[in-house]
Amino acid sequence: MSIIIDEVTLENFKSYGDATTIDLGNGVTAILGDNGSGKSTIQEGVGYALFDTHPFRNQDRLVRDGENSGHVEVTFTNRETGETYTVRRWAGRSKYDVLDSNGDNLGLDTGSDVKDWICNQLGIDNPDDLSEAWERSVGVPQTDFLSDFTKSEKERIDTFDPLFDIERYREAYKSLSGLEDEFEDDIDELEEEITRLEAKLEELPEVQAEVEEQEQAVEELEQKLQSLNEEIEELEEEEEALEDLKERLRDAKQDLESLEETKIPAQRDALEKAKERREEAKEAQEIIEAVEDDYQRHEDAQDRLDELEEDREERNHVEDQLSDVGSQIDRLKDQINRHKADLRGVREARETVEELEPKKKRYESLKEEISDLEDDNERIEEIEERLEEIDDEIGGLEEEANEIDAEIEDAEAKREQAERLSDLQDERQDLLARKQTLKNEKEELCAQNQELRDLDLDEESEVSCPTCDRPVTPDHREKVVERNETRIEEITEEEIPEVGGKLEQIEEEIESAQAAKEAVNQIPRLEDKLDDIKEEIDDLREEQQQLRDERNDLEDEVEELPEKRDELEGLEGVVDDYHTAKATVKSADDVPAELRATRDELGEKRVEYRDLQEELAEYDGLDDDIDHVKEVIDETEDAHTKYVKKEDEAAKLPDRRQEVEDEQEKLEVLKSERDDVEDRVESLQDEFDAEQLNEVQEELDGLNTQDAKTEQKLDDAQGDLEEAREQLDELEEQQERKQDLEDEIVELKRDQEFARWARNSLQQGAEDLRDLITSEIGDRANAIFQQLRGNPTETLVWDKTYNLRVRVRGQNKPFDTLSGGEKMAAALSVRLAILEQLASLGVAFLDEPTANLDQQKKQNLVNQLDDLDQLNQLMVVSHDRTFESMTERTIELEKDEDREVTRVVSE
Repeated sequence: MSIIIDEVTLENFKSYGDATTIDLGNGVTAILGDNGSGKSTIQEGVGYALFDTHPFRNQDRLVRDGENSGHVEVTFTNRETGETYTVRRWAGRSKYDVLDSNGDNLGLDTGSDVKDWICNQLGIDNPDDLSEAWERSVGVPQTDFLSDFTKSEKERIDTFDPLFDIERYREAYKSLSGLEDEFEDDIDELEEEITRLEAKLEELPEVQAEVEEQEQAVEELEQKLQSLNEEIEELEEEEEALEDLKERLRDAKQDLESLEETKIPAQRDALEKAKERREEAKEAQEIIEAVEDDYQRHEDAQDRLDELEEDREERNHVEDQLSDVGSQIDRLKDQINRHKADLRGVREARETVEELEPKKKRYESLKEEISDLEDDNERIEEIEERLEEIDDEIGGLEEEANEIDAEIEDAEAKREQAERLSDLQDERQDLLARKQTLKNEKEELCAQNQELRDLDLDEESEVSCPTCDRPVTPDHREKVVERNETRIEEITEEEIPEVGGKLEQIEEEIESAQAAKEAVNQIPRLEDKLDDIKEEIDDLREEQQQLRDERNDLEDEVEELPEKRDELEGLEGVVDDYHTAKATVKSADDVPAELRATRDELGEKRVEYRDLQEELAEYDGLDDDIDHVKEVIDETEDAHTKYVKKEDEAAKLPDRRQEVEDEQEKLEVLKSERDDVEDRVESLQDEFDAEQLNEVQEELDGLNTQDAKTEQKLDDAQGDLEEAREQLDELEEQQERKQDLEDEIVELKRDQEFARWARNSLQQGAEDLRDLITSEIGDRANAIFQQLRGNPTETLVWDKTYNLRVRVRGQNKPFDTLSGGEKMAAALSVRLAILEQLASLGVAFLDEPTANLDQQKKQNLVNQLDDLDQLNQLMVVSHDRTFESMTERTIELEKDEDREVTRVVSE
């Protein structure tokens, strides 16, 4: 799946400050600029956003100095779907955003989700392969461009095998190691289990015969038990009928006994009690008739007394009203006297208010003046506190300014050391390359010596020397080996230690230079901060002078405060008298109206008092009438009591007579019922035979005993049958298990044979695939190399160990011995051939591909890049102006030295 990168935006990312957008297009794009101008940062930004890789151990180093965070945005179009997306990744904090062409966020929650989505867009299977695809193919870092080919054989295989998926063959071969033995162990275990099962299955025929025998016995017992149950059922029906007759006879005898001994005697007692109650009611009726006249006189007198008591309550209410109105008249008289006294006090209070009014106004004016002066006093205290704070702040700022001055002076002293950083890094790179070259030369010499020692020098065959292709003789071999040993000793004991010592020294100098550069980079920020501090000190001094002037003015005014306070204190008593008199005047505003209202109310109450006296006169003689009625009630009280006491009983006389008749009728019914029960007992005694019942029960007991024994035998037989069946089921399962195991052994042997074949195939397949890939890429790389070099006599060879060398007229020149231009041409040829082979993404970056190439070879490289039809988009990062007129699109960058930021000069 291929993509086109439309644009890259960087903000606070390494040397980029404000958001800077670089538009990229199809074909070859040259990104040009001097060293340190930020060219490679565009390549690193794409690698960081899309391929999860960056050149530092800590991603915080991607953030521009002085900033908290930065980010890079890569906008690309998927050539298959036509969809455009933007991936934004932040540096300094772990965060991704993925936006569609409308600017809507896709809502991918985690970095893992984003990487899975990117793999899907780029056609890469595993997120772990993103960085490998970038560093070995799409965007090979400048530091690895040559060094990958100077590594040892094992390191080269570990580097390039994953790129061509050959690593999967090796991993698969390792994973199959020991699988054949595992299959063999599984087969042995299964065969042992089959042997154990065969021993158990010898019991199968005997268990099958036992099951058949037990099934026959169970069937016979079940038939016998069924016959017994039928016979028992017939006897139980006969027993049930006899028991029913016995129960009915017993119930009839109990009914007869209950009637004769309980119910009939009880009914005779009830009849006698009803007759007694009838006589009591008859006697009560006679007493009521004798006292009825006196009872009626008592009732009439009681009604009259109730009426008179109501009149007395009304009279008492009138008396209470009369007393209340009299009290109100006395209260109103007192209130009129108080109002008259209040009017006299009000006249005196008005005179006092008029007299004290001027002093009261002076008092209020003094309070306002004193309040203003007290506010001024508090303001003076605030000014004093602020002046002390300003002194402290100015002292702290001056101290900080001195520290910054010292820091700037120290940083300026390190500027020369910081400017050497780039040279030191180049020197370190050269030393590392030299050290790797020496190691590879040593390995090559050791391999040559081992190869020479392993040669079989007989007289009949002629062997060519691996170093010079001349025939090898014992003397020649000895000289070459001795020469190689001498060279190995020189490399081991002199040259490598010497290079290592220089590397350690360079590393220390680089570390110091990096620290110096960081200090120098801080100078503009420190100078800005120093200016801010000085400006802040000037502002504080101006504020300080303004506060002092304000304090002096306020202190002149506050001197009058004690005198005014004394005057205020002397007027406080006068003001209290004023407010008291004022309150008196205000409270008496309604006194005249209240006096008139009180007088009117007094006249109304006097009229009401006279009306109540007239109403009370209507109740004269009431007490005598009440006494007369009470005498009548006392005379008739005994007769009234007798009448009330016997009235209810006399009213029951008709009911008592009916009750006697009902009880007599119930007695006759019980007597008739007794005669019927006697007849029923006699009939049942003739029908029931107790001896027959005993015979049926004895026979039934015998059959039940026989039935229980038969059931026990059946349970025992069924238990034996169940055990035999379980044993048979277990043996049959084991027989099925034996067959399954035999089938499984057949499958395991088939799998074992396939694993053996697959492992051998993978081992050979990895070698064959590597040989095929390096052959195809090597041929294409040789064609590119010869075009770049312009020399068809030079042949570039890339063998199946990824070893790169140049053959000239039959002589092999190892990669480490090539000149700088030859190394770049050889490495570049292989990189371009790999890009053609693995061009599924359609995008690639080349970082400084013209290093050590002369002008003709640079032109050849441009021509070669035009022939890379498999790549839709190629970005060449270089400081070489050769590409400016030879590529379809050019982007030129430069670094603003004053602001230390990268900017786009032209596109």
